[in-house]
This record gives sequence, C-alpha cells and structure tokens, in this order.
Amino acid sequence: MAKNPRHPRWSLQDIPFDRIECAAIAEENDWFYLLAGASFVETLSDLYARNLAEYYGSNLEAQSWLREQWEQEEVQHGRALRAYVLAVWPDFNWEAAYARFVAEYGPLCQTESLGPTPALEMAARCVVETGTASFYTMIQQASPEPVLRELAARIRADEVQHYKYFYRFFREYQTRERISRWRILRGLWQRAAEADLEDSFLAIRCAFELRNPGQTFTPNDFRAFRKRLSVWIRRHYPFEMAIKMLMKPVALPPMLQRLLLPLLMRGARRAVT
Repeated sequence: MAKNPRHPRWSLQDIPFDRIECAAIAEENDWFYLLAGASFVETLSDLYARNLAEYYGSNLEAQSWLREQWEQEEVQHGRALRAYVLAVWPDFNWEAAYARFVAEYGPLCQTESLGPTPALEMAARCVVETGTASFYTMIQQASPEPVLRELAARIRADEVQHYKYFYRFFREYQTRERISRWRILRGLWQRAAEADLEDSFLAIRCAFELRNPGQTFTPNDFRAFRKRLSVWIRRHYPFEMAIKMLMKPVALPPMLQRLLLPLLMRGARRAVT
C-alpha cells in the first residue's frame, strides 16, 4: 500500500462552486434533502473518528491514520457538501439544522456501540465505506448537474481508499482473532441492515423541519423518500461493486464467489423494487 500522504488528496478550491448550474437541480426537493443530510453525516465524522481512535488506542498506526487522514478527508467531504448545498439553496439555515442533528445524533454515537472485537469492527467499517463509495457512485451517475458529478467522483475515490485501509487493518486483526466466516458474515449482514438508517433519518428530518417550520418529518415520510430514491438506485447503484466489496472480508473461495455474485445481485435489486 502506498505511504499515507497525511493530507486530503484534494481541497475545496479544486471544486468550481461558481460554475454550478443551479437551475438543473434547485427545484428538486429530494436532491436537497439527500445532499443536506449527507453534509451533516459527513461533517460529524470528527466524532466518529474520535470514537474509533479511542477504541483502537493500542494500535498507533490505525489511531494515527484515523485522526490525520480519515477524519480530515471525511470532514472535508462535509464542508464541500455544505458549500454545494448553500450555493444552490442559499436561504437554508445549515448551521441551525446541523446543530440540531448533532444534538440528536451525537449521544447515540458512542464508543460502547462499536464492534465486539477489533476485527469485527474493522469489518463493519468496510460495510460503511462500501455504502458510502456506492452512494457517491450513484450520485455521480444520477446527478443532473456537472459540478455535483465532479464532487461526487472525488468523494467516491476517497471512500474507496478508506475501504482499502479498513480492510487492511481488518486482515491484520483477523490473523490474530481467527474469527469464523459465519461470524464475520453475520456481523456484515447486521451492519448492512442497520447502515445509514438512523443517522440518515435524523439528518433528513433536521433538514426538513428547519426548512419547513411547523411541519414534522415522520418515519412514513422517510419511507416515502427512500421509495422515491429506489428509482435512482435501480438505475445507477453499483450493485456488483458493492457486493464484491461487502463480501471481501468473508474471504470465500473464488469459485464460490463467482457462483454467488449473480444471485446476490438479483436479490439486492429485488430488495429495492
């Protein structure tokens, strides 16, 4: 693996926010809520990074990478998404909505909620990075606006690199812990089932209720939102890439992986219809 560069691979100055074609996206409420919510979750990565660094306190390499690379890049994703949201929807009170998100989600994000073993937590982080890399791939493909496509591509590339680091740390812990494939698969499945539901719901609710004073964003509203997004998912989600990334920590024999991949892809596609 290449030496850790210790700084983000790109900066906000690389994104041409002044060239955003606002008319291509400004009237689409679902794009607003999707991007505003993502900006909140990414910006809060400093809390996630502190929790993980504490959990892996005895691993100086992992601790250093989490604080000096992963946290910096994730927070930059949040700042870039915030800048994009405010460029397209300048009247949105981002700071107030984000403060509400931190107040509601922060107490739920505790070190005690991390995995039961270091290897299983690293495997869970692989699930999260698979989700984010796939999410921004979908955004890149689905976006009607060129600058958003460029931003999503840069974030996606970061998330793929993050996955590689978490996977390497997982392999190092797995050589000592020797966790069974079944237990790893069960942990991956559990984390995938939970992925993004709680933080996404709270993030979008905070954006919605700040933008629509007096209205309440309910779980039914969130289900309807996700149902609308299923159209984008069916068309643009990288199912094959995501499944391969998810299954990598299980280390199945190559022939079995080839046999399972089409079945898993069909099952994933059916799950979003």
